[in-house]
Amino acid sequence: MKIWLSLLTLGLFTFSSAHADIQTLQQNLKTKYPEIQVKSVQNSPIKDVYEVYMGGRIVYTNEEAKYFFVGNLIDLKEQKNLTEERMQTLKSIDVKSLPLKQAIKHVKGKGERVIYVFSDPDCPYCQNLEKELKNIDNLTVYLFLYPITRLHPNAESISQQIWCSKNQYQAWEDYLIDKKQPSANKSCTTPIEKNIALAKSLEVDGTPTFFLQDGTRISGAREAGEIELLLKAVK
Repeated sequence: MKIWLSLLTLGLFTFSSAHADIQTLQQNLKTKYPEIQVKSVQNSPIKDVYEVYMGGRIVYTNEEAKYFFVGNLIDLKEQKNLTEERMQTLKSIDVKSLPLKQAIKHVKGKGERVIYVFSDPDCPYCQNLEKELKNIDNLTVYLFLYPITRLHPNAESISQQIWCSKNQYQAWEDYLIDKKQPSANKSCTTPIEKNIALAKSLEVDGTPTFFLQDGTRISGAREAGEIELLLKAVK
């Protein structure tokens, strides 16, 4: 009984100490770098070294927050990139919270598999992704029009015309794949400004970015074969 109590006390002390170290680090980060928004602070697999998610990246430091390690933490024995795995977790989202009324819905075949795409009509990588999606069946696409005007000045106007088209996704494919201008004759109310705000809130800072059904974030265009593997990996 005494041994059990001793082990319990030691465990509670260790937990409290670790929690206190994280609190110390959080305070040091806040004091030394008030301009940087820190999203999370966690223990890392390395003793006395902590994982800090800030500025859209993972860095590693101790509780003093004076020196930082920037790069990938590798488990060589297990052949795992621990930093990459953590980034996937930290950047995943709850897809159930997405406002689907702001998206163009397109069903291919049975549409049993689902992706949620943030895309800019004048982004060449988005055009590549659209060509690859043509080769994938049994898929439902929710397309959030997300023009990045600082890179593509006409993208917002094109996005508005696509949204106001009678067949929205056809107009989207025609423009991205065949370079055919959308022919919407009338203007209409669009969700594009809301999509831009949504993308910023989700830290979608580049196009194309798409999310799988489990919330996993995929940045950049992918070939059809790779997308098929990603879809199959979703539980």
